[in-house]
Amino acid sequence: MAFVEACCNTPPTNAEWVNKGVDKVLLTKVNGEDRLTYRTGPKDSKRGIIGVHDIFGFHPTTYQFFDRLALAKGGFQVSVPHMFKEPSPAAELMGNRTALMEWVSQHGDYKNSHLDALIRAAVQDLRADGCTSFSIIGQCWGTWIAVQAASEEDSVFLAVGGPHPSRTTIETVKDVRCPLVIVATKDEDDMIPVVESVKHKNFAVESVHKRFDNMHHGFCGGRGDWSDPEQFKAALETIDIIAGYCGKVVEVSEQQNK
Repeated sequence: MAFVEACCNTPPTNAEWVNKGVDKVLLTKVNGEDRLTYRTGPKDSKRGIIGVHDIFGFHPTTYQFFDRLALAKGGFQVSVPHMFKEPSPAAELMGNRTALMEWVSQHGDYKNSHLDALIRAAVQDLRADGCTSFSIIGQCWGTWIAVQAASEEDSVFLAVGGPHPSRTTIETVKDVRCPLVIVATKDEDDMIPVVESVKHKNFAVESVHKRFDNMHHGFCGGRGDWSDPEQFKAALETIDIIAGYCGKVVEVSEQQNK
């Protein structure tokens, strides 16, 4: 199952951003090793979001997206694990689709690279800091990883999705255990059938979809440059949609559990 074509030929930008959060070592080791996560957002929030960056790792717009998401709609504690143990060579491999996919398959496999355990450790970290509800939001490749986490039998996530998803299809979401929030661009396939494919699961909150036909794949992650007014406007709308949705699923869950 291939990446979106634009995922393999659109390089990261040199956008600027002053980070609002900090890196910290997760409380739980992953495969016997200490791992880092980027933490941002109000520390008194009980609503947690796990973020999954794209194949480029961390870039200025990646940080800005999750920093702004953390402060939206009343605030969330956001944890974005460093998914790769070594710097991603994705920027250097642009245009070499075979080499890029080979590297990601070796270092970014959900099970074999222990990303499943890494995400669980990030959840435990947020729980230790007072979070009682969790959603998981990825960017590009990260959305595919997020969907796998939200398809686990013991998944705690109330919502899953993200902007410009890669490898997100009817087949990959068939076992998902929570509703989807998907923001697509001109470079992805039609995501409406994907969103509609989970309707039969009768989640308490209906999945949502938004498409920006004037945006390119990656505009909310490493390939975004929000000094461009159009990108910035679309990014803020994306954050508003995702944060609002994550807040809504928490509210509905709390009402159901009263």
